[in-house]
Amino acid sequence: MSDVPFPAGVLEDILSRLPVKSLLQCRSVSKSLRALIDSPYFVNLHMQKSMETNKILYFSGDARFPVTLRNPSGVTLETPFELTDYPLVLGSCHGLVCLSNGPDERSILLWNPSTRKYKLIPRSIYEPLDDLDIITFDQLGYDHVTDDYKVVRLSHFTSESMVFRVVVYSLKLDTWQSVEQDFPSTFFPVNCYGQGVFVNGAVHWLVNQIPFPDKGNLIYAFDLATQSFHTVPQPKYPNNITATDLGILEGRLCVICIHEVYNADIWVMGEYGVKESWSKLAALTMRDMTTWPYPTVRPLIYTKKGRDVLLEVDGQWLIDYDLQEKRTIEMWKGDTSLLSMFVYQETLVPLVRNELVA
Repeated sequence: MSDVPFPAGVLEDILSRLPVKSLLQCRSVSKSLRALIDSPYFVNLHMQKSMETNKILYFSGDARFPVTLRNPSGVTLETPFELTDYPLVLGSCHGLVCLSNGPDERSILLWNPSTRKYKLIPRSIYEPLDDLDIITFDQLGYDHVTDDYKVVRLSHFTSESMVFRVVVYSLKLDTWQSVEQDFPSTFFPVNCYGQGVFVNGAVHWLVNQIPFPDKGNLIYAFDLATQSFHTVPQPKYPNNITATDLGILEGRLCVICIHEVYNADIWVMGEYGVKESWSKLAALTMRDMTTWPYPTVRPLIYTKKGRDVLLEVDGQWLIDYDLQEKRTIEMWKGDTSLLSMFVYQETLVPLVRNELVA
């Protein structure tokens, strides 16, 4: 860094606050700047700063053009790959997005919208080629122990009754691996979106206990580092209400409860794994927004310095909910389905080693 007249640490701090587009332009200034920006140390530093600013991306009527949402206008970005239909978002983590891509949901890719780099994930060798009725639940996550991004796949094959198998794709190894511990045969995932939620180093599913559905749903989790399963305590619901879906709100696990047909309660776990830390974030009545009973609700991000929360309802409505006044402030109805909406951050996280060198 001798050709850059900055004290040690100052340049890194300045650059870490820039958007990815500006950093990619800075790489052409000098070899030393390129080496700095491409270094794992700086990529991680920039990511930590970027985690403080969330953005929302959703896919417009033309699946090739995702839109960055800004209350609620957007900037259109063209994807560097072809998608034939509305893509299914399988999670986002540290600026990477996992999408289904193809005629079946087993064809998936990883994509960094900020760098426009993407990687097709190879097909799992643990899936029979002739089983067309396979049910898959995929979710992207991060293993902090091995510094590796992974996709957890929970699969059910019609040829094997109600048995579910768990396999894990490692980006670092570029391969799928089977999990030794079995997924309980009496559990069946019931998430409305079906893909699970990544929180605190683990992928979480809402599962029904077969053949005892009257016992209510459980939150069942798979830890990426230990490759083991565990249950997560739920809130103490009033009036025998149970969770109907899971969500994530800025790194915290959420459960959504639909009751009395059009009402929804959103609970947030303040301290992971601690039952007493659950608190009710919002209580909504959605009769004016949808004619469908038992609507789907997803918390997205906090707004206005934590005073409001942005919610998505039934894949069509965006709601700005005031947490202090406990009421809806604004509503927007999308022109098309918003089911492929997700939260992400601008990062330089690469999908392959030395990805930015070219």
